[in-house]
Amino acid sequence: MPPQTLIHSVTRSRFAWLLASIHAAWFLLAVANMSPPSPALGEFLDSGGGSSATLFAGRPFHFTYESIFLKLLIFCDLPSALALLPVDLLLLPLRKAASLSAFSTSYFGAAELFSFATCQWLLIGCAVQTRIAAKPWGDKLLRKVNRHFTAIVVLVILATIVLGPIVNRRSQARGFHHAGISFH
Repeated sequence: MPPQTLIHSVTRSRFAWLLASIHAAWFLLAVANMSPPSPALGEFLDSGGGSSATLFAGRPFHFTYESIFLKLLIFCDLPSALALLPVDLLLLPLRKAASLSAFSTSYFGAAELFSFATCQWLLIGCAVQTRIAAKPWGDKLLRKVNRHFTAIVVLVILATIVLGPIVNRRSQARGFHHAGISFH
């Protein structure tokens, strides 16, 4: 399929946009559920300190100690994370030249992953819609999705707007919740 046709199919697929909006909500809520942002960890890493953790969106990240909600997200976004590796290798000299802190760079990394993962879910949604459309019952299901698309996406967005601050406040109240992370 030529790239123009693929892009046209993906951007016109309501099922793809539905999956992308659910992914966006999942991503934002998973980040809100992490430990609070830690500029101090970023400074520690910038000064040459070693840690068993890294920063993701400014927050301490250690896969072992993260919620199952975030672990599943990372597992589902793994194909896009792997596709992002060559891009990150190409951008590495620019990041070094810009002298960005580890804390700042972690936000760029999270934004890159979010962007690539959104593209992944758009592609998956388009492929699933194509497969569903080929089934005898598929046309009826897709008509229902199309009919309720706006309401479903608005519901996902509203749920994210309401739950994001609640989850983030809870996470802030718990503070740093990775007792097993070492800094040396």
